[in-house]
Amino acid sequence: MTTTSTSPSTSPPRDPETRARLAPGRGPLPIGSAGSVDPDRPGRPVETLDPQVPSRRGRWQARGALLGVTAVSLALNTWNLSVNGVGNQYYAAATRSMTQSWGNFFFASFDPGGVISVDKPPVFLWIDAASVRVFGVSSWSLLLPSALAGAGAVALLWCIVRRRFGVLAATVAALVLALSPINVAVDRLNLPEPFLLLFLLAAAWAVLRSFDGRHPWRWLVLAGAFAALAFNTKMFAAYIPLPALALAILVGTRGWAVRLGRAAVFGGSTIVLSLPWILIVDLVPATSRPYVGGSTNNTVWDLVFGYNGFGRVNGASLGGAGGPAGGAGPGGGGGLGSTLSGAGGVMGGVAGPWRMVSDAVGGQIAWLVPLAILGTGAAAWCWRRDRQRRAAIVLWAGWLVLYAVVFSKAQGTFHSYYTAAMAPAIAALVGIGASAVVPLVRRSRWWLGVVGFGALATVELQLVLSGRAPAFYGWTRWLLIGLVVAAGAGVTIGVIQRAGRPVLLALGLGLAGLLVVPAAWSVSETNNAVMNATLPQAGPRSGMAASTFGSASSNGDPTLASFLLANNTGEDWDLVVSSAQVGSGLEADQGLSVIALGGFMGTDSAATVGSIADKVASGQVRYFLVSGGGLAGGTGGTGGSSAAASSAGFGPAIGGGGGGPGAGGGSASTIMAAARSACSPVTATTSGGTVPASYAGSIYDCAGRADALRAASA
Repeated sequence: MTTTSTSPSTSPPRDPETRARLAPGRGPLPIGSAGSVDPDRPGRPVETLDPQVPSRRGRWQARGALLGVTAVSLALNTWNLSVNGVGNQYYAAATRSMTQSWGNFFFASFDPGGVISVDKPPVFLWIDAASVRVFGVSSWSLLLPSALAGAGAVALLWCIVRRRFGVLAATVAALVLALSPINVAVDRLNLPEPFLLLFLLAAAWAVLRSFDGRHPWRWLVLAGAFAALAFNTKMFAAYIPLPALALAILVGTRGWAVRLGRAAVFGGSTIVLSLPWILIVDLVPATSRPYVGGSTNNTVWDLVFGYNGFGRVNGASLGGAGGPAGGAGPGGGGGLGSTLSGAGGVMGGVAGPWRMVSDAVGGQIAWLVPLAILGTGAAAWCWRRDRQRRAAIVLWAGWLVLYAVVFSKAQGTFHSYYTAAMAPAIAALVGIGASAVVPLVRRSRWWLGVVGFGALATVELQLVLSGRAPAFYGWTRWLLIGLVVAAGAGVTIGVIQRAGRPVLLALGLGLAGLLVVPAAWSVSETNNAVMNATLPQAGPRSGMAASTFGSASSNGDPTLASFLLANNTGEDWDLVVSSAQVGSGLEADQGLSVIALGGFMGTDSAATVGSIADKVASGQVRYFLVSGGGLAGGTGGTGGSSAAASSAGFGPAIGGGGGGPGAGGGSASTIMAAARSACSPVTATTSGGTVPASYAGSIYDCAGRADALRAASA
């Protein structure tokens, strides 16, 4: 056996456990033995472990574990995927529109004519639109990018955790993330969350790599680039865990000047690289681009700090632009919003310290929180003298705490599926904790009592959460109890016999038992069509969500689409509606072109009576859905296979957004009132019986009524 000598200038580790771990022949080799040096302490070996497993067998086992957990995630994310149709109709409609022109693509236009954009930044939609452009419009082309991003996040988490904590910790962490119910739910839909988490995990990976790389500054700039991609996926929601990444830099680096310098590089690169798309959009004249959906003044800056920023926390996002429009959307007018914002429901429950375990949220994310807390404490104690492992623990613990605090305090628009952002931190802490428990139990059997307490707390929480829906996979509760009891018996026998292996095997059995119930909730997502792709929830299907939003929206009604297409005499837009919720289905499922005057919630000032009258006068618009039609279900219904947009080319540039903020007659309700006053209702008589009965009298024909429209708003 070849031994490695220690340089006279290098002091041995003070911690006996660390000294034993770094000794020759005792586990993975330190990076320092391969010639790497700590950039903070020239001439001294790096404290972290070499990611390469010494033996060939060990390398194959590690690769098998990575492939296994990634395959589990990919299977859960893709099995029976087409049952979800086009997924989120709002984003599916935008994706189809974005294939119509480069302008629509860049600005993330909701409609093919470029009147208004979606209320989110475009990165995740760029990926979806590229998929649709290549493969055409289908469930798979719309939803597979999210499924792949979710599986990629699982694989990336495995790589991040394994580098410093080993294969056991990495495999447990990745498996927990793969089996997280709300993550499976969002990974099967065309939502921002899968890409948000993938980019944030990539930022965390780069930050941790900066500790042992030869060019730490490059790693930190790369981390800032990934954080900027996350920001341009969901704006301020991506910045919530960044203080934890900055704190990890401070903890994992020696010397205050170096610490502050590296933190500044990370923060500065994040901000600088987050800005280009915002600046470009706001510099383009308002008449040459879509109105910025969700904003009050047609600027991305307002969207960043308002609807997608502080408005989510202080409650401002419940009103004003992006807020409710006469009860037309979630959170509206003391009706739907107050109903869904109660103790349970898709709106995320009531703000407060117990929100994360409430009826609305607990079943989505809280299954293993006690175990994550225990894992944090165990890992912090086990590696209390290991600087870089401490930094990793701080990163994951800070990530979890920051999201939990912000989500618990959020008074504005908050949906239970947002908690998917907490899952990587919970998973990492559970995995790292599992790895820390092994040496701690070997050192002192008292740690078995600590582990037992954490396991019992987790079991109690899981029984409470699953007990809220006792008929939903109820057998898993008994399996949970049985496995944990068997694990306890195994630990007891092992302690009595003073045998270490049975104790560790029993602990593994107990961990498997704690994964049974959340795994069942995750698997359930592969068997059932999503009930509400706008506000998804894993687990039992809520009657509240079904009755409120429906499982097959009438807005994708093929009979209405057939009527509009048959009566289109060359207009650019087939229909004008008050909000994207009313028109998303017609665009996403049927491939029609729809103007959503008020954006997603119906309150944006994307057009004026005058600008719409101009479109009527030029023959671009004819029909208005003034009332009726219901709410947008958001499920994608049974459509999604239409090829109407699959062959669409990247056409000419978009055609202008409409009136600016504060212009007279700028609200959707004002425009619709003018249409009702100036235009003719389409009835069975006037249409020769071709208009669908449920829309008779709700659709108004404004052909040739441009002057009357202008006069109606005077």
